[in-house]
Parts: sequence; structure tokens; C-alpha cells
Amino acid sequence: MSIRTQLLLSLAGTALAASICQAHAQTAPGDQPDSQGDIVVTGIRRANLTAIESKRAAANIIDVVSATDVRALPDATIVEALRRVPGLSALPAIDNEHPRDEASTPVIRGLGPSYNNVTIDGLLVASPGTPNGNLGSVTRGVRLDILPSSMISEIQVVKTFSADLDPNAIGGAINLKTRSAFENGGKPFFNLEASLGHASDNGQPYDQPDLGYRLVGTGSFTFGAEQQFGLTVSANYQTLSSYTETHMTTDTVHYGFYNAAGQLQSGTNLGNGYAVPQQDKYWYVQDKRDRYGVTGKFEARLSDTVHGFVTGGYYYFKDDMQRNELLIDPRNRGIVTGQTATSGSYPAGDIEIGYASQQLTSRTRMGQAGIDFTPTPAHRLSLRGGYSFATYDEPIAMIKYITNVGRAAPGGGGTSVNTSPALGFTYDTSAFNFRFPVARSAFYDYSAYSLFYWRPDYKRYADDKIWTGRIDYSFRPGEQGIGFDAGASYTDDRPTYNVDRTEYAPNSSAPRLGIADVLGPQGAPLRYSDGLNLITIDPRRANAILSALPTSMFNRTDQSGFNNQDDFRHSEKIFGAYGLVRYASDAIDAQAGVHFDSTRQATTGRIRRAGVFQDIPTRSDYDYLLPSALLTWHATPAIDLRAGASRTIGRPPYDAYAARSAINFVNASDAGNPNATGVTVTIGNPDIRPRKSTNLDLAADWRFGGARGGMVSVALFNKKIDDEIFTLSSPGFTDPSSGVTYVNALVSRPVNASDARIRGAEFNAVINSFGAPGTLLEGFGASVNAAYLDGRITVPLSAGGQRAIDRLVGQPDYTLNGTLFYNGGGLELRAAYNRQGKALRAIVNDVTWQDLYWAARDQVDLSASYAVRSGISLFGQVSNVTHSRITSLTGPGKNLLKDSYSVPTTFWVGIRLTPKF
Repeated sequence: MSIRTQLLLSLAGTALAASICQAHAQTAPGDQPDSQGDIVVTGIRRANLTAIESKRAAANIIDVVSATDVRALPDATIVEALRRVPGLSALPAIDNEHPRDEASTPVIRGLGPSYNNVTIDGLLVASPGTPNGNLGSVTRGVRLDILPSSMISEIQVVKTFSADLDPNAIGGAINLKTRSAFENGGKPFFNLEASLGHASDNGQPYDQPDLGYRLVGTGSFTFGAEQQFGLTVSANYQTLSSYTETHMTTDTVHYGFYNAAGQLQSGTNLGNGYAVPQQDKYWYVQDKRDRYGVTGKFEARLSDTVHGFVTGGYYYFKDDMQRNELLIDPRNRGIVTGQTATSGSYPAGDIEIGYASQQLTSRTRMGQAGIDFTPTPAHRLSLRGGYSFATYDEPIAMIKYITNVGRAAPGGGGTSVNTSPALGFTYDTSAFNFRFPVARSAFYDYSAYSLFYWRPDYKRYADDKIWTGRIDYSFRPGEQGIGFDAGASYTDDRPTYNVDRTEYAPNSSAPRLGIADVLGPQGAPLRYSDGLNLITIDPRRANAILSALPTSMFNRTDQSGFNNQDDFRHSEKIFGAYGLVRYASDAIDAQAGVHFDSTRQATTGRIRRAGVFQDIPTRSDYDYLLPSALLTWHATPAIDLRAGASRTIGRPPYDAYAARSAINFVNASDAGNPNATGVTVTIGNPDIRPRKSTNLDLAADWRFGGARGGMVSVALFNKKIDDEIFTLSSPGFTDPSSGVTYVNALVSRPVNASDARIRGAEFNAVINSFGAPGTLLEGFGASVNAAYLDGRITVPLSAGGQRAIDRLVGQPDYTLNGTLFYNGGGLELRAAYNRQGKALRAIVNDVTWQDLYWAARDQVDLSASYAVRSGISLFGQVSNVTHSRITSLTGPGKNLLKDSYSVPTTFWVGIRLTPKF
């Protein structure tokens, strides 16, 4: 941490500490108090009460995260805020290419983004999906980490399906409710936050901006002769730089097993049982993340019977990522000598030094309009329409140097790898983080490193366009007795994906192109390498040297397969219609209905035929009639008992439909090498079917203690999923075009599993105050929630038969959250704890020990704010106090390192202005 950062954080901390001390000597007003009887409720307590009332008023079983909760804790994105909801967890990018220090997708009740529906004010929103470099595509599901939290009034997590909702919600539905100018009686509202931030992991191996900045503002007011018009505008800007350092083994197969003679085994054969990592790989990934967005909402109450709105939004996210990598590889790992339980020797090896610049930019544009017509209290007609367009643009530039490169003649193929006896080593697996301790003199012999390949022009692009509209009619809404609802919807969804790159390999006519001429900073430590530091490349110098050479000194490798095999265009047209009957009394609220879903889809992928890639269109359609029923019994004024039953579906990933067979190599020279590592193959499945789920839910809510009380909730659920979709991964692939069998290849293909189920129990408690007014404990309160998840999936085996796995992909076995807070005298303190149990990351169906798991992880976050005067507060936030890492496990005992990513501790200090009008 630089001296400037230390001074700024120290000054901010001193100011905040002084404010805290002052709080015990005087009473300062909190932000926007609400009065309930003789008790004034402010800050977190008001937010808790609002969330409780939203939960109780809903017909479905839901959980609510208020804007106050999102603002008070150091949750940079909506996803990070959602992991505090009972039964929810959050996952980072799951591929082996993008960093994992920020969560990108939520998991609802053990079910990932493809199972969950995301809307803004009830309308679908486009998303380019989460990048997945392993599969060469993007996934279905809205990327919530690119949407700003400043736009929301509350986040509603709907866990039970009703007929009026989109049925693509096996896990649940997330609705982002935007703020209305007519909230709080239409009083003007303004909130502005300005803060400085710093990440603990900053400036390795290259210098990075030391300070981050965040500016968030929301304002609303009503106007007109009768205050019948309202306008709300929210905007945000944030920038923060950090790095994550990573230790891992190979992306596929991960470990090898040998027999007593030191010969490498394959498949399920564990030989002598001693696991040996295939590589020792280190990354330093530097990120500069910029986020900004603006949301505007105009509302009009044209009369007592006609209300309308128009909403527009633009959201920008950019991750300027630089990846510096170092790989120690025995390469020819067929034989190991002198093996013990924790060691063994390879006679030779090689080292790869790589650099990649990846500038991931996502832009989301959204427009919505709607009108509500209520001619009488017994009749309400609503019309809604929206358009959204999301893009994902990722230009990439890559350079790699390697020891002992072999070159082809001009006009020939790519470079090749030759091992060096000087880089032989005896591995050490006595600790969780294994070591490949190569000789220091050979490691730093820069004369041995020269250019392996150069990829100056490499780009991924995806976009998604959604037109959606719906009409809803309600008879006797909110009235006791019998009523009904009916409606229809139409959505036109059109995602596309495209990737292209060029690769140049130096040929025998090129000069040596050694790494010594392009060395970058050398100060970043390799944590498990006996004191060695990362060797880096200066990309500017390298690109300048390579660009100055004539093209005749390079062989342009064949990238036609890579540039065609993953591209696709998809069109999905969805018609929905529903009807439901309601009954309401003082004691009972009930509804039963049915939703008709009709989907027509067309996908165009590319396959090589007779040596030429061709567009191959596929089509399919499906129709489902999906019933649902909900019942709420208001057993007492404080106790609600709820039950729900429904059928829902889960649409397949867009690219799963594409007819394709894609094979990808880490290095172009690996083509034709049957022992190459890191080879991935992706095969489409035009016959994939949607998932279907039967859902049962029970819940009980107990509201107690008035304004300073809280709520206790419990919920039970069971989901039986037919035609579950998962990515079938199996080792080994024979390329039909060349006849080469790649024994270390990992083949991925989306398939429908035999069956799956997920069931669980959730508990949630909110206590707004531990003591009576005037007592020492009056200002303290807490919230705690926990979820136990029990999943199971049955997957087919390539040779026939099947095996059962004790959880679904992405599902942890439990989640736990706790928040302890203090609120009084203008001072608010929070300490939040989050734990996610071990979760399944990926399945290799034929080789059980190669399944991947996310290790259990804890995170502690702290925040404090003090109202120095009415409408002005100072605040400080710290996330990931304990610097907890994100780790993946594999192996027969699920206890071997696949990869481990650091997650920085981040600090924010700032000022919040909320004037009263």
C-alpha cells in the first residue's frame, strides 16, 4: 500500500473514529427516520421492516434485499448482495481464463443462472451471458455483476412459481424493482455518495492506479399542477484496480497416477494411488474494472384511473485484464522415477512465460414502457413492453515465450516444444500447494527462452437482443372473495456469438527473438517455488519488435477451425398465456392457475464438411402446460403459513442447440500430438430438451415485537427435475478429420441426464433490537440465515450405465449468513459473515476422481457510518477482511488442488448526502 493511500485511509479512519466517539456524547439524527407510534425507526431497522412487509404482502414465497442493505455493506454488485439471501450463493466465472475475485452469477437454492429468471420491473432483460473460454461460448442467464445497485429500490427473490410469471425459473426469479418518484408520499428524494477505495492486492507485477473512486447518486421528485408527474434518475461510476495471484495445475485431467514401475496410467486406473500434478502453473491477473450506468424513469398519473411510465437505462462494464503466466511442465510425463507418496523425478521439463491482454467490455441498453388502466376498483388492465440490447466485446492479444523452441521452415507449420534436462526436477506434493522446484540457474537462464507464438488479433464478441411485451387483466385485485387474473406475453430473443484470431509462429528465417530483450518487472513472488519470482514480458517492447519484422519470418498457423467452430446465431420466440383464480379472506389467500408456454427456436452453427466450414441450421419447438397453486393461511395476526406447488421449465443454453464439433489446443503445435495437454473439445446437441421440474414448497413466517422486533421464517422445498441438463465431460477424443486420438482431451457436450432433484431447508431470523428502549442493548440487533441443500443428479456413462452424484453443478451443501449491527445516535455499525459450503463445479462423468468442487469459503465484511449532522454521513467499508481465497478441489478424496485464486481485501471510505425536503 502506497504512502498516499495509507495517509488517506488513516485520515478517513480518524475522522470516522472521531465521529463514533462523538456519537456517545450526543444524539445525531439518522437518515430519513420513520415514526411508528412513539418509536423512531431509522437506517437498517427501517430497511429490515420494509423488507419484512414486502415479504408478508407477497402472494409467493419471496425474500427481499433493500437498497439500504445493498448500500450499507461493501457489495460492489447486485450478485454480491444476493449471497446474503437465505438459500442463495454466488459463483465467479467458471472457466480457466477469467479472474474469480468477483462473483458473476447467483445460485438460487443450489441452481445456477441457467435455471433462474431475471427481470427489471417484471420484464425480461438481455444479457451477453457469462464468458466461458473453456466451452468457447457464453452461457444463458443474466450477468447481474454488470448491473449497478444504484438503480434499484429493492431486489425481490421469488422462490415459488405462480402462473403469471415466466416459467423459465426452476431455481427462482430475481426481480430488480426500480425506485418510484411516488414512494414516500411523492416527497423529493436525493442521495449522493462519493468515496475512495483501495484493494489490498495492487501493483503486482506492473504498477496500477492505487486509489479507486466511486460516485453514486439517485434523485426523484414529482411535479405538475397536482404533482401527477414523477421523475427518478440514478447514476453511478466506479473504478478500482487490483490483482489476483493464482496457483494451479492443468486445465484438463489435472493429475496423473503411476504404477509401481513408474508408468503413467489412464482413466479410472489409480495405479499406486500417488497423485502427481500435471503442471505447476502461476498466474498474476491484473484488473482495472470500470462501471458506470444511468437509469431514468418518468411516471405519469394521468388520472385516478390511468398511470403510466417510461424507463430507460444504459449500463457499462469494462474489465481491462492483463494476465501474466508461468508454467513449469515435465511435458513428457509418461515415466516418473524414484516415486514416493509425496515425491518423484522427471528427467527434463520446460517453462512457458505468457502474457495476455483481455479487455472485456459489456454494454446493456434497456427501455421499458407501461400503462395501468383501472376504470373501477374491480378491474385493472396492464400493458408492458420492453427492448434491451446487450453486447460483450473482448479483444485479446497474447504473446508466449518458452524454453528450447523448435522452428519450422518458412511456409511450414508452427513452433514445437523441446524439453531440457536442465529443467528436470523432483516434485513435492507433501503440502496442499505442491511444488515443482526447478534449478534456479536454469530458471533464470534467459538465453534459453524465445518466442513461441504471437496472437496480435484475437477477439470474442457476443450480443443479445430481446423484445418483450405482456398484457395482464385482473378482476377484483386486492379484494376479498373470488377474483381472477389472465394475461399473455411474447418474447423474441436473439443471441449471437463469434470468435476469431490470428496466430503467428516464428520460422527458421526469423532472428532469435529471445525473452531477454522484452523482460518486464520481475518482483512478483511465486509463492511455492523456493524463492523464485515471476518472469514477465513487457508487451509494448515485444509488440514493437515483432511488428517491425517482415511477415515472411512468421508462419501463420491454421486457425480456420478455431474461427468457425464455436460461432452461432440463435432465435427464440416464446409465446405465453395464463389464467389463475384467486380467493381471499381475512384468514386465507389462495390461487391456482395454469401457464401455457410455446417456444419456437432456430440455431445456426458451423461444421467442417469436405474441408470447408458450412452453416448448419437446426430447429426445434416445444409446448408445455404448467400448473401452479399457492396458499397462505394467516393463522394469527403475526403468523403466516404458506404452501406452493408448481411445474416449471429450464431452457437449454443457447449454444447447446448448435450443430458443432470444436477442438481447441493451448498451442497450435499441439495439433497432431496425441499426448498434448489442455486439449478441449466441445460438441453441440441439437436434440437437447428443456428441463422440467415439479416443485413443492412450505414456509412459515412469524412477525414479532413491532418496530423493534423482527421476523423468524422457515421454509422447506423439494424440486424433482426431469431431463436435467448438464455438460457431460469425458476424457479422450479421436478427431474424425485427422484420425488422431488425443488421450488428454476433455470432451464437453450438453446432454439431458436421467434425473435430478434438489431439496432443502431454510431458516431466517431478523431481530431489530436486543433490548427495551433506554437499555444498553437497545441499539444492537442481528440477522441470521442458513440453508441446507441436498441434491442429487444421475449421469450416463459413455460405456453404458450411470452414476449418481450427491449434488447439482453449482450447488453448495449449505449456506450461512450472519449480520450483527448497532444503530443509535446517528451511528450505524455492521459486521457481516458469509459462508458457502463445498459446491460441485464440473462433472467428468466417466472418471469420478476428476470431478471438480469449489472448496467451502468464508468471508467477513465490516461497515460503519455516522451522521455528523442531518443529511450528512461519513462511512467506511471493508470487504473480505480475512483475505479469503477461492479454491477448487479435485482427486479421489476431493482434497487435491485444482486452482486457488486470491481475493483482495477492499476498503472504501466516503461521504453520503441525503438532504431532507
